[in-house]
Amino acid sequence: MDETRASAFFQNKLHILLLALCATLLWGSAYPTVKLGYAAFQLDVSRPANLMAFAGTRFFLAGLTDLLLCALLLRKLPRPTKGALPGIVSIGLVQTVGQYLFYYIGLAHTSGIRASILNSASTFLTVLLSALFWRKTEGMTPKKWLGCLMGLAGVLLINAGGALGSEPVTPLGEGALLVSAVFVAAGAMCSRAFTQGQDPFLITGWQLTLGGGVLLLAGVLQGGSIGTLSPAGASLMAYMVCISAVAFTLWTFLLKYNPVGKIAVFSFLTPIFGALLSSLFLSESLFSPLTLLALALAAGGILVVNR
Repeated sequence: MDETRASAFFQNKLHILLLALCATLLWGSAYPTVKLGYAAFQLDVSRPANLMAFAGTRFFLAGLTDLLLCALLLRKLPRPTKGALPGIVSIGLVQTVGQYLFYYIGLAHTSGIRASILNSASTFLTVLLSALFWRKTEGMTPKKWLGCLMGLAGVLLINAGGALGSEPVTPLGEGALLVSAVFVAAGAMCSRAFTQGQDPFLITGWQLTLGGGVLLLAGVLQGGSIGTLSPAGASLMAYMVCISAVAFTLWTFLLKYNPVGKIAVFSFLTPIFGALLSSLFLSESLFSPLTLLALALAAGGILVVNR
């Protein structure tokens, strides 16, 4: 697909909707899938090195899968060009290593529902950073401020509920997830800045391979292990690999051909999908007034910020 046809395809409103729905559904399903993976691999989640090795295995395999698909489509091995290297290195270190190091630690120490709501903070940070770096095209408006305040209220509410309830707020749980959200927003800035004129397929494949390799190597050097391999664990790992390969590729294409804010609005679906699927597959309680209100504020804030 040449650049003109690709631009027309990824800027089509219906295509944006369908592709964003697919990406956010996949990312939402990651919350219960990762936690189920911890159990299937009998992983000792108290050791960060194990979590790094586990995450690194997933993303390294996802990067190789993405590159293989790219090679099959192009009928040649996609080699990183000199112009693509800044994007590959920056996105790989920020979006894969930074984000998922803290994401996997946080998810191991809190529920899937709370994690999905807390991670929505990344959308508001993305909007604020995009307004800072691209003031002329993506500056703040009253509705954006309102949406960000709603989302912040949702994040604070779910933390306040934890502080008052049976599940206390912890640095390794909620704290790590908020740090992860900062890396998500920074990764979106890197994608916007470094994918212009580059092949998103190539960028995604190599940055996942690089980031996953760094996580895996760091975990192994610290004595980390992915746990015990079983048919159930292998199936979950294969699905997690597909989540990364497909969702990251779709999102990178959407960010390349559209303003960050226009795509970020669809992120409101990720915490909704994450909460619903965590409730379904992890038997977590979703229907408490506090949780529902926090979820509504987080999702509503993301929706309002770009209305």
